Amino acid sequence: MKKRKRILPILLASALAIGTMSAPAYGKGYDVSANKKKTSASVHGVGNGSFPQLEEGQAMTVDAATERAIMRSTTINNYRDSIKVAEDQLDDVIVYRRVSEDWNTTNNYAISYQTLTSQVDTLNEKIEAEKESLRFRIETCFTNIIEAKNRLAIYDENIDLASRSLDISKKQYELGSLSKSQYDTAVQNYNSIVSGKTALENQIESNYTELNTILDYNVGAEYPVEIGEIEYTLVDPGTLNVRVAAATSNANVNIAALDRTAKVAEFALDRHSDFRSTTSRVQREADVYSATSALSDAKLRYEGAVKTLYDNIKLIEENYKTLNDQLTNLNNNISIYEKQYELGQITKLQLDNYYYSQKDLANSIQEALYSHYLLVKQYENPNLLS
Repeated sequence: MKKRKRILPILLASALAIGTMSAPAYGKGYDVSANKKKTSASVHGVGNGSFPQLEEGQAMTVDAATERAIMRSTTINNYRDSIKVAEDQLDDVIVYRRVSEDWNTTNNYAISYQTLTSQVDTLNEKIEAEKESLRFRIETCFTNIIEAKNRLAIYDENIDLASRSLDISKKQYELGSLSKSQYDTAVQNYNSIVSGKTALENQIESNYTELNTILDYNVGAEYPVEIGEIEYTLVDPGTLNVRVAAATSNANVNIAALDRTAKVAEFALDRHSDFRSTTSRVQREADVYSATSALSDAKLRYEGAVKTLYDNIKLIEENYKTLNDQLTNLNNNISIYEKQYELGQITKLQLDNYYYSQKDLANSIQEALYSHYLLVKQYENPNLLS
């Protein structure tokens, strides 16, 4: 027979704390629909026998990384431990409530039972929400790494173009056809472009640090990552009210937790006796007000978050169309620019800038798609809202 530890009746304040537990949400990522092959960033550094064990050229997938993250998650393990503790306490509450002869003690055990049941339900839901959050965070790191690697792959070309442009500005300044302030601006622009390479390198390093922290892996490790195929679909304006309703319902684990807290507070108030309860009615009413206010405030906050997401998604969709139109126009005119160069109507620097713009626009389109993808994931999943 299991030896029980006697527990004190759990006060209603414990119930009111249920709604404060929240799963982290993050956001960013998408693959180019016009280029539906898998996108990866090949980098270095996985040691022999270490996790992940990747063959030469093999990329880490989102599924594999998520499986690892869930297995190693301290948050999920802590939730599971808390469930075990709450379930043990529930067993004790049931036993002590049956043998209690004092009305006030029995009442406290009844409230404790509701509180603990709510805690168990909330913790189980938070485990599933944390799994979703881990996958989302991993996808964010993957897309950030891929974006930076793609930018870095053409960055030396960008620096070369900037250097050639600066040389022209220097000659113009020496000949007196460019003012000192104009030349200084050209130098500042060049320096800004050069420093941008370091920013991209730092983006790769910081995202690998974040990713390896999630995976509970060697922080300095770098390895290929692959986001896979992602379809691009415009968000239907008619979905906004549906998404708001979902975000403010018990489909949102944090709303569900706050709703349970309010119900426990109402349960305690319903059972209150002015003659036998040790807790005052005023306190019980204050508990209900506090819990229901927290629930109402959270619903308003999540409604605002969904509407903001929707607006941002629509801005990205407009930008995506603009970028595609610009690239299509450039591709259609590139042969004209090449002919103009042959005829001496434009310089080699101007032609090379057109070539670079093709690659730069392609990267911008992919980045817009990545951003769209992760914003839509947040929009459609209440448990990814911040």
